[in-house]
Amino acid sequence: MDLFLELNKISNLLMVGISLLVQVIIYPSFKDFEYKNFNKFHFSYSKKMFYIVAPIMLTEMFSSIFLIIKFQSVSILMSSILLFFIWIITFLFIVPIHNHLSLQHDNIKINTLLKLNALRTFFWILKYLVISLY
Repeated sequence: MDLFLELNKISNLLMVGISLLVQVIIYPSFKDFEYKNFNKFHFSYSKKMFYIVAPIMLTEMFSSIFLIIKFQSVSILMSSILLFFIWIITFLFIVPIHNHLSLQHDNIKINTLLKLNALRTFFWILKYLVISLY
């Protein structure tokens, strides 16, 4: 058993769980929120979520980098490519939407957020299946 492989799998599964909760419960609730309190709530939510998600995502990223160096295999490479796409979706698309939502409620942006998170969740599930084959 490789410690970095296990860290990668555990962090991946944690992100699948968080992403599913966000997709099914949290983001849909943004649509029904009372507008006058939404900005304050969303800013607080984003800050708290950062403290939960950032260490897990960083663990997944650093363990993926180590696995690429240590084991040069197709499944490790594919898993890392999927993680790269997850990070692109997160930081180029999802984070800017959250920044916008911290300033004003916008159902169109929330719908976009739901679609992007569904794609990201799919990639995290696929990544777990791929890394589990190693």
